[in-house]
Amino acid sequence: MFQQLDTRGPSPRHLRFGLIATTALVGALAALPQQASAQGTVAAQDSATDDTGPSVANEIVVTAQKRAEALQDVPISIAAVSQAQLAQAGIEQVLDLPQAVPSLRVTYAGTFVLPTIRGVGSVVALPGLTQNIATYVDGYYVPTPSSSNFDLVSVASVNVLKGPQGTLFGANATGGAIQINTREPSFEPSALIRVGYGSYDTVSSAFYGTTGIGDKIAIDLAANYEYSNGYVTNIVDDNDSVAKYHKYSVRSKVLVKPVDGIKFTFAYQHAYSNDPISQMVVPRNGISTGALNPDAILSYDSPKRVALDIPGYARFKQDSFSLTSEFDLGFATLTSYTQYRKDGVDQGLDYDASSSPDNFSFWSVRDKTFTQELNLASNSSGPLNWVVGAFYLNYKDAYDYNTFVYPLNTGIDVFQSRNKTESWAGFAEVTYEPVDDLFLTGGIRYTEDKPQVAFNLQAFGLTGAGDAKFNNTSFRAVARYQLTPRSNVYASFSQGYRSGGLPGSAFSTVPVQPETIDAWEVGFKTAEGPLRLNLAAFYYDYKDIQVTSYGAGGQSMTVNAASAEIYGLDGDVTYEITPDFSLTLAGTYTHAKYKDFPNALGRYIDPSDPATFLQPFNVDASGFRVERTPRFAGSFSANYGFDLAGGRLVLNGNVFRSGSYYFDPAHQLKQPAYTLVNLKATWTDPSDHVDFSIFGKNVFNEKYFVANFIDPSSARARFGEPTTFGGSITYRY
Repeated sequence: MFQQLDTRGPSPRHLRFGLIATTALVGALAALPQQASAQGTVAAQDSATDDTGPSVANEIVVTAQKRAEALQDVPISIAAVSQAQLAQAGIEQVLDLPQAVPSLRVTYAGTFVLPTIRGVGSVVALPGLTQNIATYVDGYYVPTPSSSNFDLVSVASVNVLKGPQGTLFGANATGGAIQINTREPSFEPSALIRVGYGSYDTVSSAFYGTTGIGDKIAIDLAANYEYSNGYVTNIVDDNDSVAKYHKYSVRSKVLVKPVDGIKFTFAYQHAYSNDPISQMVVPRNGISTGALNPDAILSYDSPKRVALDIPGYARFKQDSFSLTSEFDLGFATLTSYTQYRKDGVDQGLDYDASSSPDNFSFWSVRDKTFTQELNLASNSSGPLNWVVGAFYLNYKDAYDYNTFVYPLNTGIDVFQSRNKTESWAGFAEVTYEPVDDLFLTGGIRYTEDKPQVAFNLQAFGLTGAGDAKFNNTSFRAVARYQLTPRSNVYASFSQGYRSGGLPGSAFSTVPVQPETIDAWEVGFKTAEGPLRLNLAAFYYDYKDIQVTSYGAGGQSMTVNAASAEIYGLDGDVTYEITPDFSLTLAGTYTHAKYKDFPNALGRYIDPSDPATFLQPFNVDASGFRVERTPRFAGSFSANYGFDLAGGRLVLNGNVFRSGSYYFDPAHQLKQPAYTLVNLKATWTDPSDHVDFSIFGKNVFNEKYFVANFIDPSSARARFGEPTTFGGSITYRY
């Protein structure tokens, strides 16, 4: 009998907890005297997301320490990318972010996003296992990897926090965190409408509007839609629209300020995507069971061609609700974050990536997440500042996997898994200035995770259920010295923790233990005059790394198999040559090698021996480079504007260079070095209300991979997007 875990989402008591907490806070705090400091924080954040383009004269404000601070004052290595910079570089999704943040690597497993920062990341996405790069949207943790490739068309800014963030951001921020900040409603009416057209009949549109309703309420609405015929042809039947897609999202916020010092922000987002591009796979170098079939067709040398007997599909749906409540208590600001979200994915994939009728499987994933966080941050301008908080997570994952049986021309159930994780944490961080310009910070966080699993391997009549408990205490210590009002040096020690788990697709109740990381970093930041410079050197001791591989039968196995030593340098510099001409250079050097990894899994890849082809064997990967981590990656951007025909023409160029790396720890799947070049030109009419833009992405048609795995069916790979061109018209009010 298959034992089911409750996957209906948070129980009514969890929802009541969030609502009661907020209601109680309103009642208790409404009568308190209010100060203006919270309003100042909001203003600072708004100034940091102004859509006027990058300017070192403008202050960049981030919330990497749970409070609004100037970027150069935060002793953390951060890549802060504004809305204007995203648009100029053609960055429209999280997958594109490495072009502005070279220390970040983003790859895929199906539709699931797998980020890596400085050599720390997850190889695959499996039920019951968390990612070790945490994604936050407007301060809310998003544990679902299918939701992590956030559409960045209408966001205000993105901050990539490099290195473990174990105290303030908690479990599963082992390698860092990605903060995505969407726009906040304004009382001043404004609107933006954009329509565009590009290669492969790609039609896109976006809308953003905001206005006030009286002096207490402001609302906004953001929406976008995209349709394309796709750039892939299935040569099995000459279908040139096999990758046709459409997707849309709608997001709205309501900002309520009932009295001075109290603010509520209600937000809702609905997103839908029917985009099969993640399933348009090819067999690397013809490595596929299809190669054993003399009648099979294989295609693996072009991003525009696949050879699939049954083309894959991918459909995604998301609904999220959140309530952010802020209360200025005078001595401190209390913020409550209450979130409920539902994410659903349906996927189908030709595992052998060929026309041979070998293995087509399909699955669905249903996730429900409830989080509640409370932060109390001091408002003091004196030598002592602090933040304390608590966090609760209720995360449920339902996974159903099926395969198509060709002789029967039907699908059968293979397995089901039901995972549930409850987690809570308490944290505190204090910063003290003992003497002028010297700031000492100490932080601590205690986390407790309780995962549960139930599985049913229907194909073999095997069922099981189990639970586990993990806890961790992480520390952070920092010394920062302010050289000038806009220049700082710092040295830090921080710890990270990735929760243990019970992976549902391993058909075992033996838990995978947590992984931990100790990190040392020294850095220098300055924003003096036309120069903005951020430099950091880092060293990581990375232990009990959770490594996933696929056994002879294709089932996933995750063990704490490795330790690694990682060190390197990264930084970025922006220089304003003139108010009209600026240059940005960013780069990272990372030495990331396994110290001890005696049992990495490789596979025989010679199809001339069918008895061993794609069967596993052990590899001692000790001393091998950590997968998905090039030794060097860098980007260069130039922005130049000048008056033309009564209006303003702005030219943007971005060059991203990645060194070679491997997709697997056994070093069988190599990604050669590659370079991407994006160009954009925008002319703004004399009224400053209309923009006309043209762009080219990957203009030299570089071939590279964004996904590559090897299992008993093939060495499946997915190419990155080829050259695309297009244009858009934007109207701003």
